[in-house]
Amino acid sequence: MFRAAILVCFLLAAACTSRRASVVSPRRTVVLTDSVLRCGGSDTVRFGRLHSGEVGVSRLWFENRTSRPVVIVSVTRSCGCTSLSYDAAPIRSGEVRAVEVSFDSRGEFGWQFKRVDLFFAGFAQPFRLFAEADVE
Repeated sequence: MFRAAILVCFLLAAACTSRRASVVSPRRTVVLTDSVLRCGGSDTVRFGRLHSGEVGVSRLWFENRTSRPVVIVSVTRSCGCTSLSYDAAPIRSGEVRAVEVSFDSRGEFGWQFKRVDLFFAGFAQPFRLFAEADVE
């Protein structure tokens, strides 16, 4: 009886959570230079094919090749299905820092192309990350 109760609890918990799919790719580094930060830059995170309800997660690294520390001061998103996790501490010159981009496919179908804008202190132009996925 006890085992059956544990099994039921496990199945209920599994049914209530969304599936998480990590995108495994070689280490991707985005190089931040004075030119990129002044004029704006972009990169695309491709999550590939996701089933409806899956959450794709991908890690990128930002390498600071400027002569001063850079700080992410704000992030804007084109929809609530994308998010960005990052450390708000300054990225010193020569340092590399990881960020995680996620895409929640719940309620999405077909080809998706979403935008996440990162704003760095002292620069007006955002760095744009695009999240691309094909949701079945």
